[in-house]
Amino acid sequence: MKDATSALALAELSRYGLAADLVPEPGLPAFEVRRTHGKTVIAAPDPLELLYGVYDYAERFCGWSFFEPGRDDFDAGRVKELPDDGIILPAVKPLLKRRGFIQEFPFGGETATLFDWMAKNKLNYLLVWMKYYDDLSPELKKFAADRGITIESGHHNFDYWIPRKKYYRSHPEFFAEINGSRTHAAEEKGDLLLSEQLCTTNPALRREIAANMLRYCEKNPEVNTIALNPNDGFGWCECENCAKFYDKDRKGDFYSVSEHVYKADRIYHDLLNDVASRLAEKRDDLRLTFFAYVNYCSPAPGFKLKKNLAVHMALYWRCINHAIDDPACPVNRHYARDIRNWVHAKSGGEVNIYEYFMGVNFYLSLPMIHFEEMFREMRWYADNAVDGILTQFHLTHWSVYGMNYVLMARAARGENASEALDALYEERFGNDAPAGRAFYRYIKNMLLKMGPCHIPYPYALFSRTCRKDFETIRTLAGELAALAPENRFRRSLVIWAEYMLRFKVLFDDYHAGRLTEGMLDEFLAWIAAQNGAGVFVDFRKYRMYFGALRECLRTGRPWLHFNLDWEDEYIRKQEKLLFRRCGA
Repeated sequence: MKDATSALALAELSRYGLAADLVPEPGLPAFEVRRTHGKTVIAAPDPLELLYGVYDYAERFCGWSFFEPGRDDFDAGRVKELPDDGIILPAVKPLLKRRGFIQEFPFGGETATLFDWMAKNKLNYLLVWMKYYDDLSPELKKFAADRGITIESGHHNFDYWIPRKKYYRSHPEFFAEINGSRTHAAEEKGDLLLSEQLCTTNPALRREIAANMLRYCEKNPEVNTIALNPNDGFGWCECENCAKFYDKDRKGDFYSVSEHVYKADRIYHDLLNDVASRLAEKRDDLRLTFFAYVNYCSPAPGFKLKKNLAVHMALYWRCINHAIDDPACPVNRHYARDIRNWVHAKSGGEVNIYEYFMGVNFYLSLPMIHFEEMFREMRWYADNAVDGILTQFHLTHWSVYGMNYVLMARAARGENASEALDALYEERFGNDAPAGRAFYRYIKNMLLKMGPCHIPYPYALFSRTCRKDFETIRTLAGELAALAPENRFRRSLVIWAEYMLRFKVLFDDYHAGRLTEGMLDEFLAWIAAQNGAGVFVDFRKYRMYFGALRECLRTGRPWLHFNLDWEDEYIRKQEKLLFRRCGA
């Protein structure tokens, strides 16, 4: 075993105090753990599966827990007695080929622990912003590669390939024409460049994008997957040539938060076809990825996913009370149709699901209990020839959404739902597993009783729940923590429950006309004081989000979400169609 991954598997055996023989068996579909004459044998078809087998053996039988990055836990009470002979972990082919995360924050001191955790949970793909990949050291790239992790340098990146600072003066025609003028983003808009795109039909622009991509891959020879994704938002070009690719009367859809703009599938997918062909002429080993999102969710007529193309289908503002394939859901059933359309368009290419198992960034650590549904969804994806599952995540709110991340990893590998859930509750709560299960069940039932659907943003949650619900959650969290006062995870659940209650009180005070800026400041100060609790995302997001509420307090504008007119209108329409208020 001379390769780096095999050497790592041997080193990890020693690190965790395990005794086992590692045996290559190319015919297996995945790793298998067996006992032979009182000895443990981990067999696998390749070095990465051997590594996965080591971790699974450690966690399932030897008392180790790999729940959170950088926090390996050992509990002697969870060490299991093993038989002398027989298969104790049968080889099960993974349901989905690509399993991983979408990182929307820079690499830092915890990057190695993240890569380590991903391997321990058998995740093999990380989608990052190009600006963050550019800062990733060669040592960390190797650290990820040794653990079988493919890193895709991508995300929203029109402005990365054609940066305005470089091109606007010399080539203003490269940028979208809106109302007769070429867009010129203000400096304060930052890297997202919301709703400002390129003039995608311009032949010179297409040549320049392809040339820049090829230069990028020469500079980064380890990269063989790159992306071409619009800047976030809308704002597609309306010049004479671009206008031929859309009909302003053919609007987007309610379910994908885009019925206020025209569909952009044809104009986007024509660009993708052209750039993919240019790349293939020079580098047939490169794969071009792209998003299906908002007003370009489904393939344009005749568009095919060729072998050098892969789509990341984003389920933005999906319903989290239903599984994605549930025909009873007026939101998710449309996304399920889009997924089937993408699979039907496959001609050697791939379909990956871009998920939000943390809600979305501005759901702000509010509850998303999606445990059982994940197993149903992963099975449905596999049955419908989907290739992968990726989810957004943050390290700083792991206590809130870590259960989702772990269960997503296990579901995507094909584990049994009830066995995986039982094992995770036992791992997290030991003898108090029934109390832990009751805590999460209460929150899940609260979400379900709000009405048939729940879209993850704060207004949808707090407009349909009662204060007593959150008081009960706080009580349950306190009781769970009291059973093991030294347990860090349980203490963080108390902070999470207190946060949800305080947020609900703030929401109700606003709608009762009692909220002041001073009260808002107190709430934000309390959040800032909980730094390191494992509950909150970057505090800057809270200042940004509640800046919209502060503006409403000052101007009298109704506060719904983030003070974007089109988004507020969507919420108002959804309130009529899907919401049911507390006590109704």
